[in-house]
Amino acid sequence: MNSKASKRQSTIWTVVDELMPELWSLALFIHEHPELSGKEYEAQKCLVGFLEEKGFTCQTGVAGIETAFVCWSGKPRKPAVGIIAEYDALPELGHACGHNMIAASAVGAVVAFMAARSDCAGQVYVIGTPAEETVKFHVKQTMLDAGVFHDFDVALMMHGSDRTTTMGRNLAVDSVEFHFVGNPTHASKYPHLGASALDAAVLAMTALEFLREHVRSDVRIHGIVTDGGLRPNIVPEKAGLEYMVRSETRSYLNEIKERVLNCARAGAIATGTKVSINYEKGNDNKLIVPLLSDMLLEEAVAAGAGQVMEPEKELGSTDFGNVSHRLPSATLKVAFVPVGTPGHTRAWTEASKSERARAAIAVASKAMAVTADRLLADRGLLTRIRKEFEEVKSKEG
Repeated sequence: MNSKASKRQSTIWTVVDELMPELWSLALFIHEHPELSGKEYEAQKCLVGFLEEKGFTCQTGVAGIETAFVCWSGKPRKPAVGIIAEYDALPELGHACGHNMIAASAVGAVVAFMAARSDCAGQVYVIGTPAEETVKFHVKQTMLDAGVFHDFDVALMMHGSDRTTTMGRNLAVDSVEFHFVGNPTHASKYPHLGASALDAAVLAMTALEFLREHVRSDVRIHGIVTDGGLRPNIVPEKAGLEYMVRSETRSYLNEIKERVLNCARAGAIATGTKVSINYEKGNDNKLIVPLLSDMLLEEAVAAGAGQVMEPEKELGSTDFGNVSHRLPSATLKVAFVPVGTPGHTRAWTEASKSERARAAIAVASKAMAVTADRLLADRGLLTRIRKEFEEVKSKEG
């Protein structure tokens, strides 16, 4: 790093340290007021209000999504780095995925960057993306389709973790609902006149279990019974299943789609019932751009991150994967819980308001702001990252 870059890094770190009381207050407010996917009104209000107080222009309701927003300082200009904020909570558990930390880090990084680099030719944006904790709303994909990410050259975000690393490949995911309709009758007196929707559902589940043996080992198929009948003495007229199907690549998930659907069709054929299918494309797997990820991790280590480790195998899914298929993207994972502590637990909820969470916000804000500075100060670096992204994308599948 040259002397000018080193000085800018030092300035950004100083600004983040000065901002930390405000950033921590934001993180605690969001933690104490958990809001479910699509209902993040208070979180949006406090994040946008904070940015507007710092002189940012904010647009809410972007892409027709009420609790989404985009904020920037000054006149929009290129090149541009988008830093993503997530802020929805989980049912009953609250912020058991640390989205309060993600949100505070995103606004911290952007405010620190602009305070230290107001003369920069490019610009850094905050993109508020609600409803990450559900595959039902497709928020980031909707924002992509609406052109929200069109002018960004790179997208960054942070996530709390049991280790400091960058996010590895995760799984693409789709969801499917099967609704079976049969013929009800008295289950003991006239069973021969009935057609059981529940039998169809059970056969479909059995077929899906057998399917596991004949797909790639990275595939995950898991589901629940949503409707299994009314009384044991009535042949069930209706039954329902809801499943999620995952794979390391979007291309393979698309390939096995019909095989999944045929399991339900087979159950219906075997029982003389009917099935209706609601299949929804969900999140894409995340594409990794090594040059970008390595740079982000390097800046986190320089900022004092601890528990630096290799990434664990990612078997979950996120709609940030959809963004990563459209432009170079990277997720910094910052340690704030002991190694081996799983997310989506009450332990994470408690840890998300701890002093280690506060330290993680500081590290992530510094690392993302300095990474953005390096990207915008070196057009050649951006070109190399874009080239590597295109190479990674071409090999997908």
